[in-house]
Amino acid sequence: MKQESHPYDVFMFGLTRSDYTLSSVSVAWTKEWAKTRRVFYFDRPFSIKDVKSDWNLPQFQHRKKAVLFGLNPYKTIQLGNVEVIQVSPMISLPLNFLPDGKLYHFLNKYNNFVLKRAMLRVIRDFKVKSYVYFNSFHPVLLPHIPKDFSLQPLANIYQSLDEISQEPYIARHGVAAETVAMQHCDIAIGTSSKLCERHATQLGRKVHLLANAADYDTFENALNKDFSKPKELENLKEPIIMYTGHYSDLRLDHALVIALTQRYAHCQIVFVGTYVEADLVKYGLNQIANLHFIGSKPIEDLPAFLKHASVAIIPYACNALTKGIYPLKINEYLAAGIPTVSTHFSDDIASFSGLIYLAANIEDFLAKVQLALDENPQLLLAARMQHARENSWKTRVSYLEKLIEDFTHSAQV
Repeated sequence: MKQESHPYDVFMFGLTRSDYTLSSVSVAWTKEWAKTRRVFYFDRPFSIKDVKSDWNLPQFQHRKKAVLFGLNPYKTIQLGNVEVIQVSPMISLPLNFLPDGKLYHFLNKYNNFVLKRAMLRVIRDFKVKSYVYFNSFHPVLLPHIPKDFSLQPLANIYQSLDEISQEPYIARHGVAAETVAMQHCDIAIGTSSKLCERHATQLGRKVHLLANAADYDTFENALNKDFSKPKELENLKEPIIMYTGHYSDLRLDHALVIALTQRYAHCQIVFVGTYVEADLVKYGLNQIANLHFIGSKPIEDLPAFLKHASVAIIPYACNALTKGIYPLKINEYLAAGIPTVSTHFSDDIASFSGLIYLAANIEDFLAKVQLALDENPQLLLAARMQHARENSWKTRVSYLEKLIEDFTHSAQV
């Protein structure tokens, strides 16, 4: 049932589209919010470049008429057990290659117009009376609703997800854009303590910490349901050491991963998620017999994989990018009740001390994996699951709704 006490819709927009194949922060917010509110998920517009590269993909084909001609831009999609209205804006211009300057800013006005037009159409077609706008880490495109927009949101929310300066592609125009986004939004939030501290110091404003959480109800199924072994794991002998998520050349410690496969040659090391084949070739990862990259799986399928893992890992490199990361997967691992080993890459991951194994270096990581393999998981199971329950998306949405209520109240005074 949709909430009626303070009725408003949610306009969600971010870097990841609504049918992104990995766990996505903006999709996770949407799934929880849609339990009580009507949510419109505005997909990142397909650029001319995207259309060319994605033409044959089903994710583009079902949007083709909307993107090219503005026809049938709405689709009611199922995210878990909730329905969300997916909105596909028309085609945009690929601009990231341009240097900062008058031409870039002039053309980016068109891309902003594309998204604003889609929102105005939603307001008209769905008779929207009140809404909040949530921009999840896309500061270049409509970081907040402009003052000349016909229907102003109750609040403009901007979310910083990562150290944007350390992501080469989006850093090109994103660093300056994010400063403006954080400066002009009504409610600024960050997913890690380091991000919040940096933005607050830089801008002299309050930045709220709303760390990534877990879809607790989904991931506890790793314990509560009798999942059969996924076909990708059928021929792999246990024990299995598992990582879920994108294998990122910027985040992963490749030397650590290689050392792990060597020390635990009797184990199968499984990465469930997207990867770039060139990265695997570059580091020789595609030649290691007990290292398996099985590609992306829907979030609803991950508990079946985690159920058959003995240990979960977060083998991140310790660098400027990861220092600002609160990984989405940590609470998912805890909700699944799995012993977890992680590098000590940030202050936020350090806060899980006592629930997970934290490693100072490669040798320490390898030793901690053995401790995790030898552990009786029942000893810390209740504490791990309770922590994940307290860090669910339900608690995050409740906290943000209180911030929205406080802001709207102060704006009316």
